[in-house]
Amino acid sequence: MRMKRFSSYYVSILLFCIVFNGCKVQNDYVAPELEDPDTFSTQDIDSLSIAKTEWWNFFNDPVLTELIKEGLNNNLPLQNIIIGIRQAQLQLEITKAQLYPEINYGLTAETAKTSLRPKFQNSITAVGQVSYTLDVWGRIANQNEAALQAYLATEMAVFEVKATMVAQIAELYFTLRDIDNRIIVSEKMEDSMEEYKGIIDARYDGGFISKVDVNQIGISLKDVQVTMQALFRARKQVENAISTVLGSLPKEIPRGEKLTDQVFPSDLPVGVPAGLLRRRPSILQSELQLKAQLANLGVAETLKYPNFQIEFNLGARLLDPSAVFGNLLGNMFGPIFNAGRINNIIAIEEEQFNRVVLDYKQSYLIAFQEVEDALIAIDTYKKEVIIRNHQLQLAEEAYDLAWVRYNEGSTSFLEFLNVQTSLFSVQLAASDSYKSELLSVVKLYLALGGGWNNTN
Repeated sequence: MRMKRFSSYYVSILLFCIVFNGCKVQNDYVAPELEDPDTFSTQDIDSLSIAKTEWWNFFNDPVLTELIKEGLNNNLPLQNIIIGIRQAQLQLEITKAQLYPEINYGLTAETAKTSLRPKFQNSITAVGQVSYTLDVWGRIANQNEAALQAYLATEMAVFEVKATMVAQIAELYFTLRDIDNRIIVSEKMEDSMEEYKGIIDARYDGGFISKVDVNQIGISLKDVQVTMQALFRARKQVENAISTVLGSLPKEIPRGEKLTDQVFPSDLPVGVPAGLLRRRPSILQSELQLKAQLANLGVAETLKYPNFQIEFNLGARLLDPSAVFGNLLGNMFGPIFNAGRINNIIAIEEEQFNRVVLDYKQSYLIAFQEVEDALIAIDTYKKEVIIRNHQLQLAEEAYDLAWVRYNEGSTSFLEFLNVQTSLFSVQLAASDSYKSELLSVVKLYLALGGGWNNTN
């Protein structure tokens, strides 16, 4: 009969756990609806995408790829974020620990005497405690889910920073090569003007021209020299910026391919817009944050229900080995009246969830805009480079003809200087246009995800 009572007792406990296990608060994640066109406005449907190309295969300059590697290894803000990943991982482990029983110990020593017992009475008590919280409503499970998604979001933030850093180093490097190219153009123009200035000075000394022509060539020469000083200044500042990204003090940056030898494939497939949801770290990070907030909402909803905890204590008086004691306790604690505090907590988490949904949608809109901006930039800069090259040919031809006309006396020296100044401006603009085309390709690569995915 006694065995039957015990069997009924344990069966009741088992049924209790099974019934309440089905009462867990768990919100299923459903991705927010997004406008998902079949293709980008300037592209045909194409399943391929340059974003699937790893960055070390995307750039054709070995020096640039080595700089990127150095930056990924040594950049201080990136290392800071990586530490944040470790913190998030440790927080996840802390939260997971709630799934297991907690074991503690205690030791108490006491000495006392009274008027009835004038001698000191000594006692030492050792206690061991095992406590376990029954996750009946899924509070701990939701906390673990929130911690897991927060950890994954932090990890995805590292991918976002790495992709951004790759693009940043590439943009700075291309800017540096553009400045190098402009300095070469300026030095050639300075040499050319010095040569013409020698001719003009000789003609002035011979009494063939006026002082005005001498001053005009001098003024134009000084303009070129001022431009060179600005370029020297910009070159050093860009090198300093690259050094900081690389995690080092200002240093000289090695050079690889010339600006005009920095090339990308003529065909740049971008895939379909839906690919952004699977590939771009910023969108994936926003989605993980959304899942974490959904779990936080589940944690808040469990506050409406009671908590169940089991404790088992076992102890002994060490100075009296026969004095051994133990007890098993079950606690239940739940809310009755709290002036709407729990409902307001839930409402706050719901509103926070709505905010994160909007952040997720906004991250998609921004990604779509950046892709579209990069596509139109590539298209127009390609055409601009072609126009600039044609313009450069015309300017060089006009420059040669202007000097011939001046030598023949058909035009003034001022007209020749104007043509020369125009050539210099066109040369600098052509270099800038080519650099801008390169930067637009880098921006497209970054906007599509920067080559980062769950395998690299």
